[in-house]
Amino acid sequence: MLYSITTCLAAFAGLLYLLRRDTLSLGLPIAYLTGLLLIHLPGACVYLIPGADNVLQDLDFTVLGIHYTAIGAVCFLAGVALSRYPALVVSEYSAKNRHQFYLFCLIAGWIFTYGLSWLGRIPTLSAAIEKGGAVWMLGVMLGLRSAILSKDLGKSAMWVAALAVYPILMLLLGGFLSYGSTATIIVLSLLTISTRSVHQVVVGVLMAAFLGFNIFLNYFEHRDQIRYTVWGGAAIEDRVDVTLNIFREFKWFDPTNDQQLTAVDQRLNQNYFAGLAATRIDDGQVDYLYGRSLWEGLISLVPRYFWPEKPVFGGSPKIVSEMTGLVLSETTSFGVGNVMEFQINFGTPGVVVGFLALGWLIGFLDRRAALADCRGDLGQVFIFFLPAVALIQPNGSLVELASGSAAALVAAHGWKSGWAMWLRRDFLHSTSPKVDVLTNL
Repeated sequence: MLYSITTCLAAFAGLLYLLRRDTLSLGLPIAYLTGLLLIHLPGACVYLIPGADNVLQDLDFTVLGIHYTAIGAVCFLAGVALSRYPALVVSEYSAKNRHQFYLFCLIAGWIFTYGLSWLGRIPTLSAAIEKGGAVWMLGVMLGLRSAILSKDLGKSAMWVAALAVYPILMLLLGGFLSYGSTATIIVLSLLTISTRSVHQVVVGVLMAAFLGFNIFLNYFEHRDQIRYTVWGGAAIEDRVDVTLNIFREFKWFDPTNDQQLTAVDQRLNQNYFAGLAATRIDDGQVDYLYGRSLWEGLISLVPRYFWPEKPVFGGSPKIVSEMTGLVLSETTSFGVGNVMEFQINFGTPGVVVGFLALGWLIGFLDRRAALADCRGDLGQVFIFFLPAVALIQPNGSLVELASGSAAALVAAHGWKSGWAMWLRRDFLHSTSPKVDVLTNL
């Protein structure tokens, strides 16, 4: 297992080196691999702690699961590397309309995310609104990069505050930490590319991993109380008070704390499910899907507006229950994860081909978005950025990846038109004839 863990970390380091050398990136492949390792590595690492096997009972499944994760991480790196070819000619950086674009993305994204949430019950439209709302991440990541590179502390603080809005509201309004952490990872991943000092990047990544891991442990300890308060419709001050217990009673990771080890094993060990499913296939208890979930992903591209009875949904408790033999609630969104889904379709070849394709696609979209940003073709950034963000769901299903990226592409074209209209309005306003009042008197 140590070899698999080391391979995962080496793949992350290799990806970081590749993108920093090329520089034509918004860091989205880094965000994906970070998310993938987040739900696999900690759960494997705790089994290396002496005496942990007395508390944790799923070593064999975890060893097999992290093995497939290591294969996936290396193949993802290879896919991103393939997306770097052929070489692209980068024109001179255009700074025109930059700050205006950042604010446009931030405000428009917040309006979609919070102002239009009531439209979430309408099929198809709800998906476009959800994925389209992610433009606030684009505004914050580019604005924060600009502020840091120009060493503007005031603007840096403003963009950090803007980044904090979404995770805090997700916690206070929904009781979830995962959605906010994913958005934070996406935004901050750009800094691993744009920060000039390698030492600063390494220190920053290690500090973020350490703090994020400990915040998760304390959140998990208070999660039930937070969700009981939030889901019960308590007043906002009560929600804030309960959430602050995370920091009032903050505890650093203690390898001898059985409760913390169990928390990591339960929530950050997707290896268990992947290993369990693979073992059941090897034992002949279930058979490979042979592309069934891939077909369901294709079906998901048909808007539910045109096919109300479409038999596929986001979340994947049915397929996880079928392949692992575990009894799960069909009303619960239970992530199958990319590692497990690729493996249960075609075994190791499925993991290899699946992650190669996913790495190439995210790498291609990321590079094209960065190129459009560099050229100042800001409207085109939407077209590549939003579908790439929709693909950053390492714990999601192929149904969610396919339908989400399609909805994001539709929303992206809408934002591109909206930005063009915004620029046209400003142009007409700035070039409109000015009437000389004195002449007309």
